[in-house]
Amino acid sequence: MANVLPAIGWFMLSEADRDAAERFLSTLSSDGTRDELGFAPIHFAFADRFFPGTSVQHAQLRYVFFVAWTYQELLTKSAGENFDRDRLFEIERRYSTRLMRTVDQLENSGISGWRKYQANERPVVRASTIYWTALRSWQIAKPVVAIEGAPTEAQLQGLWPRLMMREDGDAQRTSTAILFDDLPQPPPDWVHKTKPLNFELRPEEAKYIRRKWRTAGDAGTRPLLSRLAEAGVTTESLWSSTVRGVATREEREWLKLAERAASVACIARAAYAAVVEAKRNADHGTDNAMHIEALPRLVAEHRRAALELDVEELREATDIDANLTNFVRAIIEWVSADGQLSSIRRKLEERERDLKNERAYLLNAKRREEWRKGVAAPLDYRWPVVREMIKRVRG
Repeated sequence: MANVLPAIGWFMLSEADRDAAERFLSTLSSDGTRDELGFAPIHFAFADRFFPGTSVQHAQLRYVFFVAWTYQELLTKSAGENFDRDRLFEIERRYSTRLMRTVDQLENSGISGWRKYQANERPVVRASTIYWTALRSWQIAKPVVAIEGAPTEAQLQGLWPRLMMREDGDAQRTSTAILFDDLPQPPPDWVHKTKPLNFELRPEEAKYIRRKWRTAGDAGTRPLLSRLAEAGVTTESLWSSTVRGVATREEREWLKLAERAASVACIARAAYAAVVEAKRNADHGTDNAMHIEALPRLVAEHRRAALELDVEELREATDIDANLTNFVRAIIEWVSADGQLSSIRRKLEERERDLKNERAYLLNAKRREEWRKGVAAPLDYRWPVVREMIKRVRG
Protein backbone atom coordinates (compact mmCIF):
# COMPACT_ATOMS: atom_id res chain seq x y z
CA MET A 1 0.00 0.00 0.00
CA ALA A 2 1.45 3.35 -1.03
CA ASN A 3 2.29 5.84 1.66
CA VAL A 4 -0.17 8.71 1.83
CA LEU A 5 0.83 12.02 3.25
CA PRO A 6 -1.51 13.42 5.92
CA ALA A 7 -4.15 15.75 4.47
CA ILE A 8 -4.78 17.77 7.60
CA GLY A 9 -4.24 21.49 7.48
CA TRP A 10 -5.13 24.63 9.41
CA PHE A 11 -7.16 27.67 8.54
CA MET A 12 -6.21 30.59 10.76
CA LEU A 13 -8.07 33.82 11.37
CA SER A 14 -6.37 36.86 12.79
CA GLU A 15 -7.24 38.06 16.28
CA ALA A 16 -9.16 40.96 14.71
CA ASP A 17 -11.14 38.58 12.49
CA ARG A 18 -12.05 36.36 15.43
CA ASP A 19 -13.08 39.38 17.48
CA ALA A 20 -15.23 40.70 14.61
CA ALA A 21 -16.91 37.35 14.11
CA GLU A 22 -17.53 36.92 17.84
CA ARG A 23 -19.02 40.42 18.10
CA PHE A 24 -21.32 39.71 15.17
CA LEU A 25 -22.52 36.38 16.52
CA SER A 26 -23.05 37.76 20.01
CA THR A 27 -25.13 40.67 18.74
CA LEU A 28 -27.24 38.36 16.65
CA SER A 29 -28.05 36.35 19.76
CA SER A 30 -29.30 39.17 21.94
CA ASP A 31 -29.58 42.94 22.17
CA GLY A 32 -26.00 43.88 21.45
CA THR A 33 -24.85 42.73 24.89
CA ARG A 34 -22.96 39.54 25.66
CA ASP A 35 -25.68 37.13 26.61
CA GLU A 36 -24.04 35.04 29.33
CA LEU A 37 -27.38 34.31 31.01
CA GLY A 38 -29.31 33.37 27.88
CA PHE A 39 -32.03 36.02 27.68
CA ALA A 40 -31.87 36.01 23.86
CA PRO A 41 -35.11 34.00 23.40
CA ILE A 42 -37.06 36.69 25.26
CA HIS A 43 -35.31 39.45 23.35
CA PHE A 44 -35.98 37.79 19.99
CA ALA A 45 -39.60 36.95 20.71
CA PHE A 46 -40.63 40.52 21.48
CA ALA A 47 -38.22 42.29 19.08
CA ASP A 48 -39.36 40.14 16.16
CA ARG A 49 -42.98 40.70 17.08
CA PHE A 50 -42.66 44.48 17.41
CA PHE A 51 -39.97 45.08 14.75
CA PRO A 52 -39.81 42.15 12.28
CA GLY A 53 -36.79 41.95 10.00
CA THR A 54 -34.65 44.27 12.12
CA SER A 55 -31.32 43.51 13.78
CA VAL A 56 -28.97 45.28 16.17
CA GLN A 57 -26.49 45.14 13.28
CA HIS A 58 -28.67 47.36 11.06
CA ALA A 59 -26.72 50.56 11.48
CA GLN A 60 -27.76 52.10 8.13
CA LEU A 61 -31.15 51.42 6.55
CA ARG A 62 -30.10 52.15 2.97
CA TYR A 63 -27.95 49.00 2.98
CA VAL A 64 -31.18 47.13 2.24
CA PHE A 65 -31.13 48.76 -1.20
CA PHE A 66 -27.37 48.40 -1.67
CA VAL A 67 -27.65 44.65 -1.13
CA ALA A 68 -30.66 44.29 -3.43
CA TRP A 69 -29.07 46.40 -6.18
CA THR A 70 -25.91 44.30 -5.87
CA TYR A 71 -27.84 41.11 -6.55
CA GLN A 72 -29.74 42.72 -9.41
CA GLU A 73 -26.43 43.74 -10.97
CA LEU A 74 -25.06 40.24 -10.52
CA LEU A 75 -28.19 38.79 -12.11
CA THR A 76 -27.81 40.84 -15.28
CA LYS A 77 -24.19 39.71 -15.62
CA SER A 78 -24.30 36.06 -14.59
CA ALA A 79 -27.84 34.59 -14.54
CA GLY A 80 -27.70 30.93 -15.51
CA GLU A 81 -24.06 30.56 -14.39
CA ASN A 82 -22.68 29.35 -11.09
CA PHE A 83 -22.75 32.08 -8.48
CA ASP A 84 -19.56 34.16 -8.48
CA ARG A 85 -18.71 35.15 -4.90
CA ASP A 86 -15.63 37.06 -6.01
CA ARG A 87 -17.83 39.31 -8.13
CA LEU A 88 -20.17 39.81 -5.15
CA PHE A 89 -17.23 40.84 -2.97
CA GLU A 90 -15.99 43.29 -5.58
CA ILE A 91 -19.36 45.03 -5.91
CA GLU A 92 -19.57 45.30 -2.13
CA ARG A 93 -16.03 46.68 -2.06
CA ARG A 94 -16.94 49.19 -4.79
CA TYR A 95 -19.93 50.74 -3.03
CA SER A 96 -18.26 50.52 0.41
CA THR A 97 -15.21 52.50 -0.69
CA ARG A 98 -17.53 55.06 -2.25
CA LEU A 99 -19.38 55.36 1.06
CA MET A 100 -16.08 55.81 2.87
CA ARG A 101 -15.40 58.92 0.78
CA THR A 102 -18.50 60.67 2.13
CA VAL A 103 -17.82 60.53 5.89
CA ASP A 104 -15.41 62.58 7.98
CA GLN A 105 -14.93 59.80 10.52
CA LEU A 106 -15.20 56.09 9.74
CA GLU A 107 -15.57 55.02 13.37
CA ASN A 108 -19.30 54.66 14.15
CA SER A 109 -20.19 55.68 10.59
CA GLY A 110 -22.26 52.54 10.09
CA ILE A 111 -20.16 51.48 7.09
CA SER A 112 -19.97 47.71 7.26
CA GLY A 113 -16.44 46.27 7.13
CA TRP A 114 -14.65 49.59 6.66
CA ARG A 115 -11.54 48.48 8.54
CA LYS A 116 -11.08 45.56 6.16
CA TYR A 117 -11.73 47.66 3.07
CA GLN A 118 -9.28 50.27 4.33
CA ALA A 119 -6.66 47.50 4.58
CA ASN A 120 -7.64 46.18 1.12
CA GLU A 121 -9.00 42.98 2.66
CA ARG A 122 -12.39 41.25 2.69
CA PRO A 123 -14.68 41.64 5.72
CA VAL A 124 -15.34 38.59 7.88
CA VAL A 125 -19.07 39.41 7.90
CA ARG A 126 -20.49 40.93 4.70
CA ALA A 127 -23.21 43.55 4.46
CA SER A 128 -25.50 41.22 2.52
CA THR A 129 -25.31 38.66 5.33
CA ILE A 130 -26.32 41.31 7.87
CA TYR A 131 -29.20 42.83 5.88
CA TRP A 132 -30.68 39.81 4.11
CA THR A 133 -33.10 39.19 6.99
CA ALA A 134 -34.72 42.54 6.25
CA LEU A 135 -35.07 41.72 2.55
CA ARG A 136 -36.87 38.50 3.46
CA SER A 137 -39.00 39.69 6.38
CA TRP A 138 -40.17 42.86 4.66
CA GLN A 139 -41.19 40.79 1.62
CA ILE A 140 -38.76 42.62 -0.65
CA ALA A 141 -37.06 39.42 -1.80
CA LYS A 142 -39.40 37.28 -3.92
CA PRO A 143 -39.72 33.48 -4.11
CA VAL A 144 -37.55 31.95 -6.83
CA VAL A 145 -37.59 28.60 -8.64
CA ALA A 146 -38.57 25.84 -6.19
CA ILE A 147 -38.33 27.89 -2.97
CA GLU A 148 -41.56 28.61 -1.12
CA GLY A 149 -41.27 32.08 0.29
CA ALA A 150 -38.27 34.40 0.05
CA PRO A 151 -34.98 32.47 -0.12
CA THR A 152 -32.09 32.81 2.27
CA GLU A 153 -28.98 34.30 0.73
CA ALA A 154 -27.34 30.85 0.64
CA GLN A 155 -30.39 29.34 -1.09
CA LEU A 156 -30.42 32.10 -3.69
CA GLN A 157 -26.74 31.60 -4.46
CA GLY A 158 -27.25 27.83 -4.79
CA LEU A 159 -30.13 28.33 -7.23
CA TRP A 160 -28.25 30.89 -9.34
CA PRO A 161 -27.75 28.59 -12.37
CA ARG A 162 -31.52 28.09 -12.52
CA LEU A 163 -32.44 31.79 -12.56
CA MET A 164 -32.37 31.93 -16.37
CA MET A 165 -35.19 29.97 -18.00
CA ARG A 166 -36.31 29.18 -21.54
CA GLU A 167 -39.80 30.38 -22.35
CA ASP A 168 -42.23 27.83 -23.84
CA GLY A 169 -39.33 25.53 -24.70
CA ASP A 170 -37.99 28.05 -27.23
CA ALA A 171 -34.21 28.05 -27.03
CA GLN A 172 -34.13 31.51 -28.60
CA ARG A 173 -36.21 33.14 -25.87
CA THR A 174 -35.11 33.30 -22.27
CA SER A 175 -36.14 35.15 -19.15
CA THR A 176 -34.51 35.70 -15.79
CA ALA A 177 -36.14 35.43 -12.40
CA ILE A 178 -37.36 38.57 -10.66
CA LEU A 179 -35.51 38.70 -7.34
CA PHE A 180 -37.20 41.67 -5.66
CA ASP A 181 -40.70 43.08 -5.49
CA ASP A 182 -41.06 46.35 -7.41
CA LEU A 183 -37.72 47.61 -6.11
CA PRO A 184 -36.83 51.27 -6.77
CA GLN A 185 -34.19 51.58 -9.47
CA PRO A 186 -30.61 52.24 -8.32
CA PRO A 187 -29.25 55.75 -8.83
CA PRO A 188 -27.87 56.39 -12.34
CA ASP A 189 -24.29 56.29 -11.04
CA TRP A 190 -24.69 53.00 -9.14
CA VAL A 191 -21.91 51.22 -11.07
CA HIS A 192 -19.51 54.17 -10.75
CA LYS A 193 -16.27 53.19 -9.00
CA THR A 194 -15.22 56.39 -7.30
CA LYS A 195 -18.11 58.86 -7.13
CA PRO A 196 -19.25 59.51 -3.53
CA LEU A 197 -22.24 57.53 -2.24
CA ASN A 198 -24.20 58.21 0.94
CA PHE A 199 -26.85 56.71 3.22
CA GLU A 200 -29.56 59.31 2.60
CA LEU A 201 -32.75 57.66 1.37
CA ARG A 202 -34.27 59.13 -1.77
CA PRO A 203 -38.00 59.94 -1.37
CA GLU A 204 -39.05 56.92 -3.43
CA GLU A 205 -36.84 54.65 -1.28
CA ALA A 206 -38.29 55.94 1.99
CA LYS A 207 -41.83 55.56 0.64
CA TYR A 208 -41.04 52.02 -0.49
CA ILE A 209 -39.71 50.98 2.95
CA ARG A 210 -42.76 52.41 4.72
CA ARG A 211 -45.03 50.52 2.34
CA LYS A 212 -43.14 47.28 2.95
CA TRP A 213 -43.29 47.75 6.72
CA ARG A 214 -47.11 47.82 6.61
CA THR A 215 -47.21 44.09 5.81
CA ALA A 216 -44.02 42.96 7.55
CA GLY A 217 -45.79 41.20 10.43
CA ASP A 218 -46.93 37.61 10.72
CA ALA A 219 -49.12 36.56 7.77
CA GLY A 220 -48.76 40.01 6.23
CA THR A 221 -50.21 41.92 9.20
CA ARG A 222 -49.21 45.43 10.17
CA PRO A 223 -46.60 45.44 12.96
CA LEU A 224 -45.92 48.07 15.61
CA LEU A 225 -42.89 49.06 13.52
CA SER A 226 -45.17 50.44 10.81
CA ARG A 227 -47.52 52.22 13.22
CA LEU A 228 -44.59 54.00 14.88
CA ALA A 229 -43.11 55.00 11.52
CA GLU A 230 -46.37 56.43 10.21
CA ALA A 231 -46.84 58.39 13.44
CA GLY A 232 -43.20 59.53 13.44
CA VAL A 233 -42.60 58.23 16.98
CA THR A 234 -38.91 58.29 17.95
CA THR A 235 -39.10 58.71 21.72
CA GLU A 236 -36.11 57.81 23.87
CA SER A 237 -37.99 55.08 25.69
CA LEU A 238 -39.93 52.23 24.13
CA TRP A 239 -42.16 52.31 27.22
CA SER A 240 -43.36 55.89 26.69
CA SER A 241 -47.02 56.82 26.55
CA THR A 242 -46.44 58.00 22.98
CA VAL A 243 -45.48 54.50 21.89
CA ARG A 244 -48.44 52.98 23.72
CA GLY A 245 -50.69 55.58 22.15
CA VAL A 246 -50.16 54.23 18.62
CA ALA A 247 -50.09 50.56 19.64
CA THR A 248 -53.11 48.30 19.40
CA ARG A 249 -54.70 46.95 22.58
CA GLU A 250 -52.92 43.62 22.07
CA GLU A 251 -49.58 45.36 21.43
CA ARG A 252 -49.96 47.36 24.64
CA GLU A 253 -50.28 44.09 26.58
CA TRP A 254 -47.16 42.76 24.86
CA LEU A 255 -45.31 45.98 25.68
CA LYS A 256 -46.26 45.68 29.33
CA LEU A 257 -45.04 42.08 29.45
CA ALA A 258 -41.85 42.93 27.54
CA GLU A 259 -41.02 45.82 29.89
CA ARG A 260 -41.36 43.62 32.96
CA ALA A 261 -39.22 40.89 31.41
CA ALA A 262 -36.62 43.53 30.49
CA SER A 263 -36.43 44.59 34.13
CA VAL A 264 -35.90 41.02 35.33
CA ALA A 265 -33.09 40.63 32.81
CA CYS A 266 -31.50 43.88 33.98
CA ILE A 267 -31.48 42.75 37.61
CA ALA A 268 -30.10 39.32 36.70
CA ARG A 269 -27.35 40.87 34.59
CA ALA A 270 -26.50 43.36 37.32
CA ALA A 271 -26.20 40.56 39.91
CA TYR A 272 -24.12 38.49 37.50
CA ALA A 273 -21.77 41.41 36.79
CA ALA A 274 -21.35 42.04 40.51
CA VAL A 275 -20.40 38.39 41.11
CA VAL A 276 -17.90 38.38 38.22
CA GLU A 277 -16.42 41.63 39.51
CA ALA A 278 -16.06 40.18 43.01
CA LYS A 279 -14.34 37.08 41.62
CA ARG A 280 -11.97 39.20 39.51
CA ASN A 281 -11.09 41.19 42.59
CA ALA A 282 -10.27 37.94 44.38
CA ASP A 283 -8.25 36.75 41.38
CA HIS A 284 -6.08 39.86 41.17
CA GLY A 285 -6.25 41.42 44.62
CA THR A 286 -8.12 44.47 43.30
CA ASP A 287 -11.05 46.38 44.78
CA ASN A 288 -13.15 47.41 41.77
CA ALA A 289 -16.75 48.13 42.73
CA MET A 290 -18.57 49.64 39.73
CA HIS A 291 -20.96 46.71 39.35
CA ILE A 292 -21.19 45.91 43.05
CA GLU A 293 -22.22 49.49 43.78
CA ALA A 294 -24.64 49.64 40.84
CA LEU A 295 -26.57 46.53 41.90
CA PRO A 296 -28.68 48.00 44.75
CA ARG A 297 -29.68 50.97 42.59
CA LEU A 298 -30.72 48.78 39.67
CA VAL A 299 -32.66 46.40 41.90
CA ALA A 300 -34.52 49.33 43.45
CA GLU A 301 -35.23 50.86 40.02
CA HIS A 302 -36.58 47.65 38.47
CA ARG A 303 -37.98 45.86 41.49
CA ARG A 304 -41.62 46.77 40.99
CA ALA A 305 -41.71 45.84 37.31
CA ALA A 306 -39.87 42.58 37.98
CA LEU A 307 -42.27 41.53 40.73
CA GLU A 308 -45.25 42.30 38.48
CA LEU A 309 -44.06 39.88 35.79
CA ASP A 310 -46.38 36.92 35.23
CA VAL A 311 -43.85 34.21 34.39
CA GLU A 312 -46.43 31.82 32.98
CA GLU A 313 -47.78 34.53 30.71
CA LEU A 314 -44.21 35.28 29.59
CA ARG A 315 -43.59 31.61 28.84
CA GLU A 316 -46.73 31.36 26.72
CA ALA A 317 -45.95 34.58 24.83
CA THR A 318 -42.30 33.79 24.08
CA ASP A 319 -42.17 29.98 24.14
CA ILE A 320 -39.05 30.02 26.32
CA ASP A 321 -37.80 26.68 27.61
CA ALA A 322 -38.15 25.32 31.13
CA ASN A 323 -34.59 26.22 32.14
CA LEU A 324 -34.99 29.90 31.30
CA THR A 325 -38.47 29.95 32.84
CA ASN A 326 -37.12 28.55 36.11
CA PHE A 327 -34.20 30.98 36.07
CA VAL A 328 -36.56 33.95 35.65
CA ARG A 329 -38.61 32.65 38.58
CA ALA A 330 -35.45 32.33 40.70
CA ILE A 331 -34.48 35.94 40.02
CA ILE A 332 -37.96 37.19 40.92
CA GLU A 333 -37.97 35.16 44.15
CA TRP A 334 -34.55 36.56 45.07
CA VAL A 335 -35.76 40.12 44.49
CA SER A 336 -38.95 39.47 46.47
CA ALA A 337 -36.93 38.14 49.41
CA ASP A 338 -34.49 41.08 49.35
CA GLY A 339 -31.76 38.47 49.12
CA GLN A 340 -28.05 39.05 49.48
CA LEU A 341 -25.78 38.66 46.46
CA SER A 342 -24.34 35.48 47.92
CA SER A 343 -27.78 33.83 47.90
CA ILE A 344 -28.18 34.12 44.13
CA ARG A 345 -24.58 33.39 43.19
CA ARG A 346 -25.03 29.64 42.75
CA LYS A 347 -28.05 30.09 40.48
CA LEU A 348 -26.04 32.49 38.32
CA GLU A 349 -23.12 30.08 38.15
CA GLU A 350 -25.36 27.15 37.23
CA ARG A 351 -27.14 29.15 34.54
CA GLU A 352 -23.93 30.32 32.86
CA ARG A 353 -22.33 26.88 33.17
CA ASP A 354 -25.31 25.25 31.48
CA LEU A 355 -25.04 27.71 28.59
CA LYS A 356 -21.27 28.17 28.22
CA ASN A 357 -19.70 25.07 29.83
CA GLU A 358 -15.99 25.64 30.48
CA ARG A 359 -16.16 29.07 28.84
CA ALA A 360 -18.34 30.45 31.65
CA TYR A 361 -16.73 33.55 33.15
CA LEU A 362 -17.94 32.71 36.64
CA LEU A 363 -16.14 29.36 36.52
CA ASN A 364 -13.08 30.19 34.43
CA ALA A 365 -10.49 32.49 36.01
CA LYS A 366 -8.47 32.76 32.79
CA ARG A 367 -11.52 33.99 30.85
CA ARG A 368 -12.35 36.47 33.61
CA GLU A 369 -9.09 38.28 32.84
CA GLU A 370 -10.61 39.56 29.57
CA TRP A 371 -14.06 40.35 30.98
CA ARG A 372 -15.07 44.00 30.60
CA LYS A 373 -18.63 45.25 30.75
CA GLY A 374 -20.64 48.40 31.29
CA VAL A 375 -23.32 48.70 33.94
CA ALA A 376 -26.27 46.38 33.29
CA ALA A 377 -29.27 47.69 31.33
CA PRO A 378 -32.71 46.25 30.54
CA LEU A 379 -33.39 44.43 27.29
CA ASP A 380 -34.07 47.09 24.65
CA TYR A 381 -35.64 44.86 21.95
CA ARG A 382 -33.66 46.76 19.25
CA TRP A 383 -35.53 50.01 19.89
CA PRO A 384 -32.41 52.25 19.62
CA VAL A 385 -31.76 50.84 16.13
CA VAL A 386 -35.40 50.97 15.09
CA ARG A 387 -35.73 54.56 16.30
CA GLU A 388 -32.93 55.57 13.92
CA MET A 389 -34.60 53.66 11.08
CA ILE A 390 -37.81 55.58 11.64
CA LYS A 391 -35.89 58.86 11.57
CA ARG A 392 -34.41 57.82 8.23
CA VAL A 393 -37.70 56.98 6.54
CA ARG A 394 -39.26 60.16 7.91
CA GLY A 395 -36.26 62.32 7.03
